[in-house]
Amino acid sequence: MPREVRIVPLGGLGEIGLNCLALEYEDRLLVIDAGLMFPDPATMPGVDLVIPDFTWLRDKAERLSALVLTHGHEDHIGAAGFLLKEIGRAIPVIGTRLTLALAREHLRAARTEPELLEIEPRQKMTVGPFDLEFIRVNHSILDGVAVALSTPWGAIVHTGDFRLDQAGGEERLDLFKFAEYGENGVLALLSDSTNADQPGFSDSEITVGRTLERLFREAPGRVILACFASSLVRLRQVARAAKAAGRQIVFEGRGMVSTVKLAKSLGYLQIDDEDLAGAGADLPDERLVIVATGSQGEPMSALYRMAHGEHRQIAIRDGDTVIFSARFIPGHEKAITGLIDLFYRQGAQVVDGRAAKVHASGHGQAEELKLMLNLTRPRYLVPVHGAMRQLIRHGELARELGWPEENIFVLANGRPLRLAGDGAEAEAPVISGRKLVDGSSLGEPEDPVLQSRLKLAGGGLVVVTVVLTAEGELALAPRVAIRGVHYENDLDLSLEASAVAEAAVSAWREEAGGVLDEEKLSGAIQREVRQLFRHSISRRPSIWPQIIFLPGAGFSDVAGAGCN
Repeated sequence: MPREVRIVPLGGLGEIGLNCLALEYEDRLLVIDAGLMFPDPATMPGVDLVIPDFTWLRDKAERLSALVLTHGHEDHIGAAGFLLKEIGRAIPVIGTRLTLALAREHLRAARTEPELLEIEPRQKMTVGPFDLEFIRVNHSILDGVAVALSTPWGAIVHTGDFRLDQAGGEERLDLFKFAEYGENGVLALLSDSTNADQPGFSDSEITVGRTLERLFREAPGRVILACFASSLVRLRQVARAAKAAGRQIVFEGRGMVSTVKLAKSLGYLQIDDEDLAGAGADLPDERLVIVATGSQGEPMSALYRMAHGEHRQIAIRDGDTVIFSARFIPGHEKAITGLIDLFYRQGAQVVDGRAAKVHASGHGQAEELKLMLNLTRPRYLVPVHGAMRQLIRHGELARELGWPEENIFVLANGRPLRLAGDGAEAEAPVISGRKLVDGSSLGEPEDPVLQSRLKLAGGGLVVVTVVLTAEGELALAPRVAIRGVHYENDLDLSLEASAVAEAAVSAWREEAGGVLDEEKLSGAIQREVRQLFRHSISRRPSIWPQIIFLPGAGFSDVAGAGCN
């Protein structure tokens, strides 16, 4: 009999996004989800995506049995291609029909051809030593499942993202199957914690649909609604509300258009052709609903381009009603409120979740998490998927229901938990963290390139160009270019910086003793010019000496020192 099973979280604990967790059993590994996070432009300028650090999995690549995707949101599937590329193997990828369809593009990025194993709720499957069953859950995207792993000591149940929408009429959470596992014995429950700090029950999508229909009827002109492209449950409500209000729908944004097209082709979204219109349709404003990407203020999204007057076909005007039908993800509030201000300035009215029930979370709140605990009655609770305060609050909810403190494990990324018949214990950390996707490169959060970008953004740039003769003498006065610094057009400051650089060159020659050291010259220029700016305008821009030696100097023809 196997001695133990280990739970190894590699992302999604203490944060929103990057969900990735491994189960280790009989010397094999099963990975559940491989998600990404969208970077905060203020702290990660130029970064495209953030993904988990897969080093620990890469080092055990031959032991990986499969990747299970619980549902099709980017924070669960967006790094799947990066994972396969990192481990160098096309392991089987398991998911429901819609989830695999949405993940296919990410997997293609790995330039591998993994076997896609399509499953349905209540289906059982054996992969290596892992005996799995998949359980229907209700979420803001369709086709989501929980994953149950059988062990000799009871099941390990990973809920995925879930809520209990009793009136939604969409895909209901399979209460009976969760209760069945509770009757048979659950060793550990790994449960969604995103709304653990919110009391009561989450709102129903039916409530959102009714609110949208009212707003669509009352709006004097066009309705522009922003939501996540993958929120197919919301898009169903939008379609119903638009039809009831006598409006036609225009979908805008590449991600929105492609997701809607995919969902329609698979039968997950039913919208009649007569209920659709093009962006340039000649219809009265009161008969249009424009559904767009950009609910988080993402640069270059359809909503962003509308707000900034950069959209080719849609310009904001008086009488428009803009609806943000999504929660504000932490870190994006400033970008979103900036868009809201722009809409108001152009005569539009704005409605978000603070003013009306235009959004319902896809994650269960406190009472729903309690119900999951009471249904499954696990020996151990491991809160997953949430900020640290939410993980801790989830543990508090369990204690309120009578779970002993020693049976609740609030873990951190990279902190494994060993489970067996004789108990459970947290183990020493393994390698975990984040990788930054920057174009075709992967970097670390402390990457010098990122730090340079942050420094340039915060202080600006001063480029000092020095041209020297073969003897190390100035061929002409140093030239200074100032960018992103107040007083950048102040000629006196540029001339003073040039004089300071000239003095630094003279001092360098005197100290050189016949040996012309380029690195020392660069350091001297940086030091003296930085001090000038600090004293004259109390700023600390990055100083970039660009040193050019004329041919015959015995140095490279062109050389440049880095910014710092």
